[in-house]
Amino acid sequence: MSAKNTVKLVIISSLTMLTSIAVTALIASPSSASSSDRSQTKLQANNQTHNQTNKLAQVFRSTFNLPVGQAIATKINRQDTLYINKGETVNASLLVAQDISANNGTVLIPAGAVIEGQFVPAEGGSKFVAQKFTSRGATVRLQAESALINDVKDPRETNAGAILTDAGIGGAAGAVLSGVLRGNVQILDVLGGAAAGAVIGNVTAPQVTVIEPSTVVNIVTRQPITFAVRDDY
Repeated sequence: MSAKNTVKLVIISSLTMLTSIAVTALIASPSSASSSDRSQTKLQANNQTHNQTNKLAQVFRSTFNLPVGQAIATKINRQDTLYINKGETVNASLLVAQDISANNGTVLIPAGAVIEGQFVPAEGGSKFVAQKFTSRGATVRLQAESALINDVKDPRETNAGAILTDAGIGGAAGAVLSGVLRGNVQILDVLGGAAAGAVIGNVTAPQVTVIEPSTVVNIVTRQPITFAVRDDY
């Protein structure tokens, strides 16, 4: 074989080898690109999750604690007077009367938040036991209760009309007991009996717990409450 033919053969062999390498690269490249794309997608997803976590941490990064023993002033959530009979349990809701704030002034429980619970019997009256409160669209479990609210004689039975009714009965009884019902009953005798009737009316009236719409009911927390506050709220 001549030198010229040998050079041609080497050139042809080199071209064949280059062509083979190019074809192999074309065949392999889709797989490599696909793997690279998957890795890139996974990396982007991880970065997105990390960024979302960071955003949440930034939005809710401020936390405050409402301690045990925190007093909350409330008023009953109704326009009429609530009368609670002795030994009776009554479901009720209270409205927070004024903002409850953290030391830096951040309002944790705004005025108007609704506290739900029950007035339950207690020795000498009733007390309110809270179960939960609702504020800013969220409902939170709440352990809190009021001090004793003393019961009183039922004012519905010791008002002027009731006392006059009792006084009339007592006055008649006094007249009979005095033996003066003989056509000329003395007014002083009847009045004496009426006074006795009024006393009887007060004594026999049942005991009730009275909650007026204007009555401030102070409840005190029995557990700490943690608030996560949005920085952009």
